[in-house]
Amino acid sequence: MTPVHVIQSVAEARPALRKLWRSGATVGSIHTLGALHAAHGELIKRSSAENDHTIVTVYPNKIQLFEGCVYQYNLDEDIDLAQRCGATIVIASDDAEMYPPEYATYIDQGERAHRLNSSIFDYASRGQVTGAIRWISLCRPTASYFGMKDIEQSLLVARAVEDLLIDCDIRHVPCVRDTQTAVPVSSRLRFLPPERLQEVGAVYHALELGRLAILAGQTKSATILAEIRERLEPQLSTFKIAYLTLVDADDFGPIDEARLPFILHCAITDGTLNHFDGLCIRTDEELQNSPAVIWI
Repeated sequence: MTPVHVIQSVAEARPALRKLWRSGATVGSIHTLGALHAAHGELIKRSSAENDHTIVTVYPNKIQLFEGCVYQYNLDEDIDLAQRCGATIVIASDDAEMYPPEYATYIDQGERAHRLNSSIFDYASRGQVTGAIRWISLCRPTASYFGMKDIEQSLLVARAVEDLLIDCDIRHVPCVRDTQTAVPVSSRLRFLPPERLQEVGAVYHALELGRLAILAGQTKSATILAEIRERLEPQLSTFKIAYLTLVDADDFGPIDEARLPFILHCAITDGTLNHFDGLCIRTDEELQNSPAVIWI
């Protein structure tokens, strides 16, 4: 196993990246907050299989986290996982370097960036997309990999890359789910006990019921969502539904009738922890068979 090149700041990364670009090698990138897990590992493995080099960035992006949040991660453990999955470079940074007092530039994507997850955390999408675009601008990867666990982020980053004429292919990697619970692999959920994980997994199964209703010919959003809610609510005891919606896959606006491409999306909350899950269905094949999942 080739040792990963660990770079502890953006300033240190610039000369190493210039050398990499001059080599003509293909580069994949994965941009993380830290606390890497198996789902990040799948992104890194895919990039490693498709590119000469894979860059993993580790930084708890403060503009997408709530004020006062202390994001728990261990850089040494993250480096180890990244290396085992095929990364060749890890770049880390901190608040002082990433957001000095004079920092002033944010990505504005209009109303679509205030829907889905951002209807609960109004700042989340702006922070996620701004952070991702900054890392992509620094690393200049051939392709950058985003998991479809975070549907909103993955699609909005792709929109920003296209709109800003950035020469990078955004690769949407299927959601990674636990085979026992159907829960998306997530750093936020890693401390939940088994009985609560069963509640979280119930969201996916309820959304699948909605997909099957659409496949069977039901098109009215209100009816589809009522069926999902009827299935899900009895399975929630420590969580409650924060929202349940069927939206257009481009601008995330609610639609009255299911038509491709669309997203079935749900948020549940216990008042402190919020969990988001969804099905992004863009093709007849995805409607027929459900969006691809990586089961682990």
